[in-house]
Parts: sequence; C-alpha cells; structure tokens
Amino acid sequence: MFYLIYVSSATKLMSHDELLSLLEVARKENERLGVTGMLLYQEGSFMQMLEGDKQTVLDLYEKIKKDGRHNGVATVLTDDIDERNFEDWTMGFFNMDKAGDFQKYNDYIKENLTLKSFNKGSQEAYRFMILFSEINR
Repeated sequence: MFYLIYVSSATKLMSHDELLSLLEVARKENERLGVTGMLLYQEGSFMQMLEGDKQTVLDLYEKIKKDGRHNGVATVLTDDIDERNFEDWTMGFFNMDKAGDFQKYNDYIKENLTLKSFNKGSQEAYRFMILFSEINR
C-alpha cells in the first residue's frame, strides 16, 4: 500500500456546489480505481492524501496535476504504509472554511494549506491528515 500527500491552489475560489460536484466525480473515480483518501479545502487551497496501489496513485496524481482547476501542485510526502488510513472513504472531505474554532490546528491552517504550513517536516502533513480522519469518523 502507498500514499501520497499533495497541496495545490485552486485557480479560483470554489463554491459549495462546485466542491460537491468535484467530490462526486472524484469518489466515483476513486472507487473504480480502488483509491481512498481525504481532501481538505480552505480559501482556495487544497491538501489531499491518496492511498492505494502505488502505480494507480501515481497515475491519478499525474492526472490531477494536469487538471485545469489546480495550479501550484506540489508533493508533500509519499511513502509505503501497511494498511489504509481511510479504508471506508473513497474520498473524505472537510471544508475548513466552515470549520469554526479549530484552535489545536491553528499552526497549520493560519497560512492556508500550503507547503509553507508544513515547514517543520513533511511528517506533520501526514499527522494532520490523520487527525482530520479521526474527527470525521
């Protein structure tokens, strides 16, 4: 099993309906591919963790990098894992614009979801994604 975490910027701020449409398509495609993961969105920034077969995840990531809705796509972390973190989620989602008070995540979200947010080390991004999986179960 393999995972990849990336960040990107949306080419424009996305409405609630646009995010739902994106999720609907992504969930169907991920189910078909056997990919699971989590997508975070905040003020035009995305952070996503994909997990599954290594080549499948890498191929999907190449497709994402070519998607015209993203720019500044950057890999944060890749690694092998023994088991899925998002086993039941073809694509979990959290819109941090609607998060309310997430004081314990403030160090990460204050600068949006960018590589700069994870300058303490890329493992911070991994822990961040897992925390969001836990609060949304």
